[in-house]
Amino acid sequence: MTEAPGAEGAPGSAGPGAPTETGATRPSPHAAQTPKPQRRLRQPRLRERRVHPRYSDSEFTDLAHAAALSRMQIGGYVAEASLAAARAEDPTAAIADYRAMVKALMAANRQLGMIGSNLNQLTWHLNKDGAWPEPDVVHRLVARVEASIGDVDTAVAQVTEGRQDR
Repeated sequence: MTEAPGAEGAPGSAGPGAPTETGATRPSPHAAQTPKPQRRLRQPRLRERRVHPRYSDSEFTDLAHAAALSRMQIGGYVAEASLAAARAEDPTAAIADYRAMVKALMAANRQLGMIGSNLNQLTWHLNKDGAWPEPDVVHRLVARVEASIGDVDTAVAQVTEGRQDR
């Protein structure tokens, strides 16, 4: 058997894909290899400060998926992502979409509160006078308000559970 170039005299040297002394084979450098997970860069000294975030099962699943796509461990991914957001030119931009969504939901809730107040006043007047001019119109109005309340409730649930549709 001829030795690989540059391996003359090396004990147990064999070409790629050839058995070694232990009987195992070395992968060929031309074979497709799976990429190794990336590690967060180490510093010469241990980092002194720690943060211990807690996640729900669905949030942790989201993190694990994102970390896997980035080929990183979950802890390293969380550290890098949070530092990237903190070091951004506008750190609030990283959470701006979420906050804007919450503000919009709060505004919608406020509007629905005003509509509810108006409906209470309308009901008081209609009951006081005893005349319901067009009950069909009032019923459709109440149905639309109830549908809007349902939509806002669904949006709030999606945001608070971290499952907003994108």
